[in-house]
Amino acid sequence: MRSSQFFLLIVVILFVQGCSSFSHTNKRLGQEPLQTKATFKITQDRGETQQKVLFILSLSGGGSRAAYFSASIMLAMQDVFKAEKVDLLKEVDIISAVSGGSLPAAYYVISKDPNDNSNGIKFDREWNSEIVKKLMSKNYKYRWLGNWFRPENMLKFWFTAFDRSDIMAQTLTNNLFDSKIIGTDLKFGDIEVNTDRPYIVLNATNGTTGETSKKFTFTHDDFIKIKSNINKYHVGRAVMATACSPAAFNYMTLRNFAKEDSRKYVHVFDGGVFDNLGLDSVKEIIEINKSEYNKIVVILVDSFTKAKGVSSDSSDARKFFDYIVDLNVLDSFDSLLSANRLETVKDFRELLLSYKNQETFFYHIKFEDLKNKDELNLIKTDFNISKTDREEIDAAVLSLIVKENPCLCAIKDILVSDETKYESRYCSWNVIDNSLND
Repeated sequence: MRSSQFFLLIVVILFVQGCSSFSHTNKRLGQEPLQTKATFKITQDRGETQQKVLFILSLSGGGSRAAYFSASIMLAMQDVFKAEKVDLLKEVDIISAVSGGSLPAAYYVISKDPNDNSNGIKFDREWNSEIVKKLMSKNYKYRWLGNWFRPENMLKFWFTAFDRSDIMAQTLTNNLFDSKIIGTDLKFGDIEVNTDRPYIVLNATNGTTGETSKKFTFTHDDFIKIKSNINKYHVGRAVMATACSPAAFNYMTLRNFAKEDSRKYVHVFDGGVFDNLGLDSVKEIIEINKSEYNKIVVILVDSFTKAKGVSSDSSDARKFFDYIVDLNVLDSFDSLLSANRLETVKDFRELLLSYKNQETFFYHIKFEDLKNKDELNLIKTDFNISKTDREEIDAAVLSLIVKENPCLCAIKDILVSDETKYESRYCSWNVIDNSLND
């Protein structure tokens, strides 16, 4: 068969299959017992200290800015108290992540530490500073564009439900969330065998009729509601779903198997629309698990910056990539998120203060506390980060995650000491004056 005839045959097949083709990839939940780390309920403590501490890390949205900043913070947490043999990252029991923060969160749980060969061939993705920073700073916009023009993707894009988000999901998977050796796309079930990694909650926003603006998480807790198996869902697609920014990307679609009488679907997009800090899920994590712990520690890595806007010297706000899809919408998206951010933090602080049976500690890491905050405010939120931006973030982390940081010192003491030294409080360290702000 000549190539032109074969091409025509493929087009006809895709057209006959109709728009529902490639609409979803989630699988029906069977009768088999399901153990997963994609859940709110923690059944396996993590860490090397003997204290009964529920340690939660929440990573905010903010595109590549959030991905790189969150990853840099996580890497620094490993080494800040290395001399005292305390690895803060290894003490984290569960991560709640949104949008850009989902990239390092998901990569961490599917990766292995250097020289660790205990988890089988699927875990050949390695967690070390050089690799992680390289992956979090790749230009995924142009990789996505290149994949868009692959012949098979063009066919699916025009003749099926396959869309821009599907292409970006595969782009992220190929670079971050697959097995490098054999190219197998990793699923949530693959995380379960990696006993050295924390639980994970990836947060999206529900855009389905009747459910709009509600939270949807890529956990067993929400997948069971649609009778779907979270362990059979690809990690890369979940990460992309949390980052499907309005206008820039399409919804990520899931089949709702709970509706037996007809084909129904759930449509989700950027988790930042509901809660860009991931704190709503942190509340749920605490409520479900608090009876098992006498101490609760929460670190929020908040990558929020003030919207940059467009220079008054520019007559045309478009850059090259904006001719394909207007990514300036991400700047306006940041502006909308800022209105709810402070109220969300305030409500969370009040919740922690209400607990009488647990010692609680909340460390809020934010750009605005840093000396180079003006430079950080210029970093955009799209899937592309420049060398200059990386250097600014590295400088910020280098000045912040240090053993003199009183917030980190307090957390270390909570992890290793039997004594209760700290009342429920909100901690934020300002590098300029080294002060602790209640």
